Amino acid sequence: MHVRKARADELSLLEKMPHALHYTHHLSFIRHALGTKECLVAEIDGAVAGFVVWDRGFYARPFLWMLGVDPDHQHEGIASTLIEHVESLNAGHNLYTSTNESNSPMQGLLAKRGFTPVGRLENLDPGDPEVFYVKKL
Repeated sequence: MHVRKARADELSLLEKMPHALHYTHHLSFIRHALGTKECLVAEIDGAVAGFVVWDRGFYARPFLWMLGVDPDHQHEGIASTLIEHVESLNAGHNLYTSTNESNSPMQGLLAKRGFTPVGRLENLDPGDPEVFYVKKL
């Protein structure tokens, strides 16, 4: 597996990843991220298998904004590898992220990777609070 910066011509691939299909505003977020945020992809045998969008725009702290893995490559450690790569780029800082309370697979991944919950925000998605996490690197 190889992690590298995403290219603008890969937008159509990233838009098809499961996370991006849930809400239409996530599609515009990915388009925006390719030009203004850090967007990394994991490649397996030359094909994009997953991606992560992060930056330091959350109160000047590293924040994972979006993570997606191709269904054909789920449960192969791609999400963990992408998170680990972002962690290595931010050694010595706290790394933050969030997910919906209903997203138990992501919550499990974050717990496995050593993230701890630090708070929640109501009303971003009605009836499904956003839970925030931190990992001290």
